[in-house]
Amino acid sequence: MKDTQPITINGANPQPPEKKKRTSGWKIFLYVLLGLAVLLAFLYLVWIGPALQKPISEPLSLPTMVVGPAEGEEAAVVVPPSNLEKMPVFVEPTLESDKKPVCGDEAAWNVLLIGIDYSDPQYTYGLADVIRVLRVDFVDMKVNMVALPRDLLVEAPEGRFTEQNPMKINQAYLFGTPGWGGYLGEGIGANSLAEVIRYNFGITPQHYAVVNFDTVIEFIDAIGGVEVNLPQGVSDPNPELGSFPAGPQVLSGERALALMRIRTNYSDAFRVSNQTLVMRGILNKLMQPESLVKVPTLLNQFSDAFLTDLSIDQIASVGVCFLRNFELDNLHDAQIPDDLLTVDYAFIPSLNSTSYTYRWDQRTVDWIHQNLLTQ
Repeated sequence: MKDTQPITINGANPQPPEKKKRTSGWKIFLYVLLGLAVLLAFLYLVWIGPALQKPISEPLSLPTMVVGPAEGEEAAVVVPPSNLEKMPVFVEPTLESDKKPVCGDEAAWNVLLIGIDYSDPQYTYGLADVIRVLRVDFVDMKVNMVALPRDLLVEAPEGRFTEQNPMKINQAYLFGTPGWGGYLGEGIGANSLAEVIRYNFGITPQHYAVVNFDTVIEFIDAIGGVEVNLPQGVSDPNPELGSFPAGPQVLSGERALALMRIRTNYSDAFRVSNQTLVMRGILNKLMQPESLVKVPTLLNQFSDAFLTDLSIDQIASVGVCFLRNFELDNLHDAQIPDDLLTVDYAFIPSLNSTSYTYRWDQRTVDWIHQNLLTQ
C-alpha cells in the first residue's frame, strides 16, 4: 500500500471535516457601532432633538397692540401712559438686501435680561433688581445695552394686572411671578415685565433670561471667577458686602454679587455701573477659547438654574457662534442720564405708601431708542 493511497472504511471514502465559518472581530465591532448609531439617531429624533429645541422656560406671549384704529374697523385706541401724549413706537431698522446674519437666521434680537433679588430655585417670587434691554445685532455683530433703573415709575396697560397703577418697574416682574399671581396675561414674571416695558417705552423684547442671586454666584465660580477693573475703591458699611480696592481684580461669585449690590453712600447709577462692569467681565471670560469649550458642560449644569424662552439648541448654536465672532469693543452700554429722570416720592397703591421713584417723559423714550440703535 502506497503511503498516499486513501484508506477505505466500509467501502466509502471519508470527506474532510467542514470548517465552521467564523465572523471576524472587527465585523462584530462594526455591527455593534452601527446598532448604537441607529439607536442614538432614533433617540435624537424622538426625544433628545425635540428636548434640545424646546424653550427652557415659558415663551414670551405678548398681546397684539393696535396703536390707533385698525383699518376698516372701529377698534379702541390704546391709551398711552399718563406721562406720554402718544404710544411709543420703536422703529426697527430695515436690513440691507446684501447683508446677512453672521449667526442664526435673524438680523437682530431684542433681549430682556433680569436679575432678581430672591434665591428660590423655583423662581416663585422676586423683584427685578437688575433690568437690561439688549439689542443683539447679528449682522454687524454688536450689542447695545440700556440699563433701566429699578425705581422707574411706570404704568401697566389697562386690564392686564390686578394691581393698580402706577407701579415701580421692578414690581412689574414680581406681579407676574407664580407666587404673586397679579398678572392677567399669559406667561411668568418676564412676560409681565416685557409687556410693561413695551407699553411704556415701545420696545418689544423677543427673548428673555432671568437669574437669581444663587445662579449668579455659582455661574461665576463655574467659569473661574470674573475680572473687573474698578476706577475707584468701593466700600459698604454692611460687613457682608465689604470693600473693594481700586484697580483690576478677580472676584469670586460671592464677591462679584456683593459688588453688584452695593449702593449705600452711593447713587443708584453707581450701583448700575458696577453691575455693568461685572457683566462685561463675564462676557469677556466666556469669549476666551478655554471657556468656549466648556459651554456644553455649563449648559448641562445650569439649564435648571435660570429662566429663558431660548432652547439649549439656540444657546449652544447661536450663542457660541456669537461669542466666537464678537469683539468686546462692540458692546455699547448706557445708563439713562440724570437730567432725563426726575426724583420724586410717589404713592404706590400696591405698597399703600409713598416711595422713592424716578419720573420720566418722551425725552427718555427717545434716548432709549437712540442708544439701542446707536452705531
